[in-house]
Amino acid sequence: MRNASSEWQRLQGRRRGLEKRWEKYASFTLPRLFTEERWDEDTDELAHDWQSVGAQAVNHVVNKLMLALFAPSRPFMRLEADAKWLAQLPPGLDKSKIDEALSQAELEAVKAMDGIQGTRAKLYLSLANLVALGNVCMHLPKEKGKPPRIYNVAQYVIRRTGTGDLKQAIIRECLAFDELEPKVQQAVRSGSEGSRYQPDTKVEYFRQICRNDKGGYELYQYVDKVKLDTEFEGRWADEASLEWRFLTWNLKDGNNYGTGLVEDYAADFGGLSTLSEAQIKGAVLASEFRWLVNPAGMTKVEDFENSENGGALPGQEGDISLVANSKPGDLQVVGAVVQDYIGRIGRGFLLGSATTRDAERVTAAEIRMQAQELETSFGGTYSSIAVGMQLPLSRWLLRNVNLDVNGTQLKITIVTGL
Repeated sequence: MRNASSEWQRLQGRRRGLEKRWEKYASFTLPRLFTEERWDEDTDELAHDWQSVGAQAVNHVVNKLMLALFAPSRPFMRLEADAKWLAQLPPGLDKSKIDEALSQAELEAVKAMDGIQGTRAKLYLSLANLVALGNVCMHLPKEKGKPPRIYNVAQYVIRRTGTGDLKQAIIRECLAFDELEPKVQQAVRSGSEGSRYQPDTKVEYFRQICRNDKGGYELYQYVDKVKLDTEFEGRWADEASLEWRFLTWNLKDGNNYGTGLVEDYAADFGGLSTLSEAQIKGAVLASEFRWLVNPAGMTKVEDFENSENGGALPGQEGDISLVANSKPGDLQVVGAVVQDYIGRIGRGFLLGSATTRDAERVTAAEIRMQAQELETSFGGTYSSIAVGMQLPLSRWLLRNVNLDVNGTQLKITIVTGL
């Protein structure tokens, strides 16, 4: 098996075309989601597009998804006891108390999502990555009270099986050495090359997740090309139990990476960008004007430039004339076509259907209506994201309130999707 550094370079080299597309889709919408590898936040400005409709569209549809998937006033999951197990309970046992206890656990889990600082912001970021780029990695840590980590597609490479299951993934973080966890720093410094690492030394921190022959998964960690010892390795029985969830908006069988909603409308975003640039430059040109002065006339240019408003000048009519811009009609045509593009993008991103109230408490009927709209508009993608994101998140939240459903007679049902 190749070490993480060489495997990262190999897999990243195979997706250069994808990275160009992701960079373009991010520039149409939210440029911060995917930047050039050499981009430096201290010196470089983000490459914004000529229009802001893309940012508005993505933010709007992500807000609708957040409200439908994680409504603040009600649990997005339901805990249910196995029916056969309930039937075997003693006849005199009050089963309503079991239901009451499960309902209380649901509420505590949802409160934990709001109690763990930054969780909702991370979920918002993950949905923005899915809509704009089609891919995101969500890490749900084992430590209680620690918020999720979100890695965008620039921070990981992935290989999948023909049916879309995870085969291999490598997550890379570029850090200063003193930004690593203390125990990782200690492990590196105890090695043969540990003396060359200073606090400000730039390092690459890799986590390599591989599928084994039995269908389970193994984790190996590297700092640069130094493999950390077995203390930093991990084992999982299946993909569902992994701490890392590699989510996609829409994944085709045989592909390693998914496609996002923005890619479905890439032609419209490209046309809108080109026309917006032409409209802005045309408007700038239309705002400029010049005067033509007859060199054989009586009016002097100096007298004209130095005169005050309403002043009298020696000369005759026709000595000076205004150069008129003949392009306003063309700008109207451009503006009409721009509105046509905005309308198509707006319908695709539900900009014209903001029917849900912006309130702390929203009725269940409104949430169901919004879920139906999302499902109808996105052709089933909404429900697959609901299961792919909400199911592991619900297990993680329940563990944070000291309820692990693995190996028990309890099962989780996601209730906000269809």
